[in-house]
Amino acid sequence: MRNFLCTFEGIFLGFPSECVAEIIQVFPDIHALIETKPDKGAVFLSLPRFFCRAAVPAPHGICLKPLAYPETSVGALREYTGLEAPRVVLVTTAVETEADIPPEAIRELPAFIGLPGRLPFLKGVSFTGMRMTAFIDPVLLVSQFLRHRDRGL
Repeated sequence: MRNFLCTFEGIFLGFPSECVAEIIQVFPDIHALIETKPDKGAVFLSLPRFFCRAAVPAPHGICLKPLAYPETSVGALREYTGLEAPRVVLVTTAVETEADIPPEAIRELPAFIGLPGRLPFLKGVSFTGMRMTAFIDPVLLVSQFLRHRDRGL
């Protein structure tokens, strides 16, 4: 499975390429967890702010394909942004590479460590030497952003 990889404080985050429309340069004017830019027709979701690491540089945006998130999220995003068809951009650290990771190399997270319940958007992890890659489910990640917004976080 092809993934875009970015480093986030020593851990690679993997985003499945089938959900990505494009990677863009983001200027440092994203200051909130969720920020609407009507002139760009987009809503920007800040991963550093989501992970409580606002000081981490986030120069890239991963533009999700419209089908990468369900209609319920699209409806909530429309209501929140006022945009008819908001483009979702995940603001992240630098996308460093693309990699083919075979599905059999991705391990599910065991329930006993508690992460699947607290971080449901993590599909699994893989290890290459000393490097860990956590694989993100963009659909569930967008839903988590909306839940955080609803709770005022």
